[in-house]
Amino acid sequence: MQPTQALVSLRYVTRIAAVIILVAVAVGFFLPSDYRIERSAVAQSAQYDLVQERLLNPEAWTDWMYIESGKLVQQDGGDTLQEGNRYLIQYEGEATKQGSIVIDSVTMEAITFTVQPNQKTQPIPNTLYIDVTEDGRTHLQWVIEGELDAGFLSPYLAFLANRIAGGNIEKSLSNLTQ
Repeated sequence: MQPTQALVSLRYVTRIAAVIILVAVAVGFFLPSDYRIERSAVAQSAQYDLVQERLLNPEAWTDWMYIESGKLVQQDGGDTLQEGNRYLIQYEGEATKQGSIVIDSVTMEAITFTVQPNQKTQPIPNTLYIDVTEDGRTHLQWVIEGELDAGFLSPYLAFLANRIAGGNIEKSLSNLTQ
């Protein structure tokens, strides 16, 4: 019995799909699974005090930190930003999905904090560098570096991490410098 035209077409399509998947997996073995996301913003000299107040006041983080489909809630900490300050990330419409942000260190040059978007993901180290230029402007540089652990998808996710997280960082920096 001869195969029908539909069966021949189906074989052809499945073979092409299998080759594409095998090529994608093979390419994934050669791509790096680490990533670096970097964004920066400059606040004018007139905004220096406002930016410093927003950066060093723990309550102000809930106003300028952009969380896609959620909000930041201060959990514990004092009146000044310091190591150990903790925030919860609460997502709209998802009572069980929560993340956290923990301040690791605070200096006049940098604020280091760890973001864990939800309980199932690895903590992501973030550093917000603060530099005051000679003309009085505040230069902020936000850097996220890490390595993804998502199996053979890690290189592809690392490749897209800049686009995924970059938008959230840009919105946060814009809120901070306005």
